[in-house]
Formats: sequence, structure tokens, C-alpha cells
Amino acid sequence: MGAEFTGINNQAKISGRVLVVDDERATRILHRTVLSVQFDVETASGGLEAVQICKNHLPDLVLLDVMMPEMDGYETCRQIRKFTDIPIIFATANDTLTEHLKAFDAGGDDIITKPLMREILLRKVSLAIQRKHEKTSLASEKDNLQSMAMNFLSAVGESGVLQQFMQASLTCATHEELGRHLVTAISNFGLECSVMIWNENAPAVLTSHNLASELERAILEQSSTMGRIFQFRQKLVVNYDQVSVIVNNMPMDESEKTGRLRDNITMLTEMTDTLCSNVSMRQTSHSRAEQMQIAMTTGFFTIKSLRELAGNTQADTRLLLQKLVDHVEKTYTWLGTSRDQEEKISEAMYASVENILTLLETAGTQSNEKFDQLMLAMRTDQDSGDADLF
Repeated sequence: MGAEFTGINNQAKISGRVLVVDDERATRILHRTVLSVQFDVETASGGLEAVQICKNHLPDLVLLDVMMPEMDGYETCRQIRKFTDIPIIFATANDTLTEHLKAFDAGGDDIITKPLMREILLRKVSLAIQRKHEKTSLASEKDNLQSMAMNFLSAVGESGVLQQFMQASLTCATHEELGRHLVTAISNFGLECSVMIWNENAPAVLTSHNLASELERAILEQSSTMGRIFQFRQKLVVNYDQVSVIVNNMPMDESEKTGRLRDNITMLTEMTDTLCSNVSMRQTSHSRAEQMQIAMTTGFFTIKSLRELAGNTQADTRLLLQKLVDHVEKTYTWLGTSRDQEEKISEAMYASVENILTLLETAGTQSNEKFDQLMLAMRTDQDSGDADLF
């Protein structure tokens, strides 16, 4: 099909690669001559060739003739639209509304009526490629923003895992309980792991699956000598003084997410190592508290017994003194004493006994007060449950 060009110098500066499709060689040469001042131009003599070129090396735009043998421009456009949305501009000598609508229905972006004006052709191709570049740029920015948003949400979720671990682990009473929280935190990252926590007793070994096998225990013990952080393929080993962790399915890529995972595992292990000392101190304090509780309970009952013993001793002393007085008075007849002498002896004995009893009573009262104060102080220091024992 023939073509004519008129117009002024091109002002656009957009570059790109254009595929010119026309069955007439002269038209292809003309289109190529006009467009090559600004674009890289490739040509095709028919629809089948154009489709194959687009599949092999996608251009930025297709300038497509309508009337061609074997496959016309409309069908060629439909075939190209099956795998790409690049701009397609029809070039046709038919300026009827029906033909224009057929071009758009086939998937075309624009249409130029022959004879073509050079400036309009360059301007329309430039604008179409510019829109394509802007669309690609916007899609790339959208993908980047989505990626940033996903990374942000992922980082927030990872921060929540760390926070939950810290809150749950602060009150752990045993190393096994602490290890379970560590395994749960690592599992929340979608990772499988084995954990060994060293303490003065047998080391605690926990896993994200079933009970640890002897092989896993042996591997954990050996991995503790591999340095702070060691990774071999999908195995990540993190060691601190009291904690060793093996992650079995660590991602092998070098993405930002994988880097954060590695940092989070290291942070969890370090926090666990620090909390191990807290658990040990809590266990030591608990043991000492139990010993102190036993000592205070024993002391309480001992003091209570001493108080009762002092009271019994006072009562026994009073009884013995009374028996002594009775015994002395019964011996008067054997001593041959006068009535006056007996009264003086009895008076002296009663005075002495009364002084002794007064002294015992005063000392007993003071002792009981001290005992009561001490028992009250010891009772106050007991837990409410233990106080019921008293």
C-alpha cells in the first residue's frame, strides 16, 4: 500500500524500538526512513512475521498496516494482544468510522489515516512510547511500594514476635520453660529449629517437632564449638555462652527478609542467653527462700515450745516450793522447836518463797512478751498459706 508524508521537523525526543508492518516494500522503506531519525526501526512484511518478531524480541511499539495478505492487520493485532499490551498504531487509507472502530475492537491504541503526515506520525509514536514508559515506570513504582509495604508489615510482625518472646520469658522459672518460648518464637518465623540450653544440671534440649533424638543432641553439642554464627546451606547455627540454636530450613538467598531473619534469630538467642542468668538466680533465690521458710517454721515452733516449757517450769517451781514449805512445817515436831520459833521459821520461808515466785513471774512475763514479739514477727514474714500452719 502506498503512503505520502508532509509536515515539519520533529520536536519529540522519546526513543525506543518500533516494528513497522506492511506488505509493500516501498511503504516499509518510507516508514523506516521517517522513524529512524528518532527510533530504532525493524520491519516485517506480514502479520505472521510480525507476531513471531514480537514473541522473540518485543518492540516498544508496532506500526501496523490493515490490508495485508494471509493475515490482515486486525487479526495480527489480536494475536499480539494475546501476550503483550505494547502500543499498536494502525496505518490505513480507509477513513470510515466502521474501519476505525474495527481497529479499536481488535486492540489497537491509535489510528493514522493515509496519506501520513511526517510530524503527526512521529508525534503519535513518541507519545505512545512515552505513555508506555510512564506506565512501565508506574508499575515498577507500584511494585516497589508494595514490596516496601510488605517488608514493613513483615518487619512489624517480626518485631511483635520478639516482643511476645520477651514478655513471655521474663517470668520463666526453669530453663526448659525458657527454651520452649524460644522454640515458639523461632517457629513463628516459619522456621524449624533445635535448641540446647546449658545449666548446672543436664542441658535442656527442645525442638520445634517431636522430642529431640540422640543424634540431634550430639549435633547441638558439636555445633556449640562452631563460633557465634555459622551457616551451611539451609543450616544456621547460633551460639552464645548458655544457648545453642540450629535452624534447619533457613532461606539460602541474600534478600533483605533473609538478613532480617538471621538478625532476629541471633537477637532471640542473645536474649535467651541473658535470661538464662535470670532463671538461675530465680531458682537460687527460690531455693534459699524455701530454706529460709523451713528455718523460720522450725524456729517458730521451737520458740513456741520454749514458751510453753518456760510456763510449765514456772508452774512446776511453784508446786515444788509449796511442797518444800509443807515438808518443813511437818518436821517441826521432830525438831523440838517452840511455837514462836516455828512461826518465825514459817514466816521467813513464806517470805523467801514469795520473793522467788515474784521473781519467776516477772521473768516469765518478760520472757513471754519477748517470745510473743518474736513469734509475731516470724508469722508476719510467712505467706498467708504458710501462716495457716501456725
